[in-house]
Amino acid sequence: MNTAQDHYNQQLAAVYSWMSGNPEAAIERNHALFCQLALDSAPRGLAIDLGAGSGFQSIPLAKLGFSVVAIDFCDALLSELRDRAKHLSIRTIHDNLLNFSQHIQEQAQLIVCMGDTLTHLESLSAVDSLLLDIERCLIENGMLILTFRDYVSAELHGTQRFIPVQSDEFTILTCFLEYQENSVAVHDLLYQKQGDRWSFSASYYQKLRVNKNWLCDRLSEIGLQVLQNEMINGMVCIIAKKLY
Repeated sequence: MNTAQDHYNQQLAAVYSWMSGNPEAAIERNHALFCQLALDSAPRGLAIDLGAGSGFQSIPLAKLGFSVVAIDFCDALLSELRDRAKHLSIRTIHDNLLNFSQHIQEQAQLIVCMGDTLTHLESLSAVDSLLLDIERCLIENGMLILTFRDYVSAELHGTQRFIPVQSDEFTILTCFLEYQENSVAVHDLLYQKQGDRWSFSASYYQKLRVNKNWLCDRLSEIGLQVLQNEMINGMVCIIAKKLY
């Protein structure tokens, strides 16, 4: 079985931005979300993007005036981010997001961990360790934004577990899910056309099943007030603020 990092480096990195359908539209959606959350009128400062990928969060945050530290374990995606960011205030770091606190010298106004990044962690204890580091690295009244897929509330069955992700005349990506007690095995089935022939590659990795209610309770226990817990664009979206 691949680790999440292996899976991205070997299978998904080359098609990651393509998977979104339109990378610029994905950036604009996050810009709209951040404005909806009033980040365009909040104090600007350091923003940390955990699992930054190719820039879907980092770029709109930098355009809103934040100084962004973008960390990801996939260097190919960070290279895409740098190509898109141009002269924006974004510093990229190639490392595991669990090590993010080692790369900053000041507390952050905002920390985001979006997409389905949180479920890439190997255990709930790793999630808990990350939350504790986030709390330590936020300034008073600093904000946290988390989004992730809900693999806990309901399981897909039968053919529902085959999910068409994206396709065009040259590439087809389908995902297949296998549910286990604490994780879900995510199989990515990739077809690519080269000339007149199609090639096929398959790879899978584990995603963690994170209970959103457990997560909200844990945030409250460590001193972060949960302001929002709802579904947005098919993802759990949790907004929290450091109280002191």
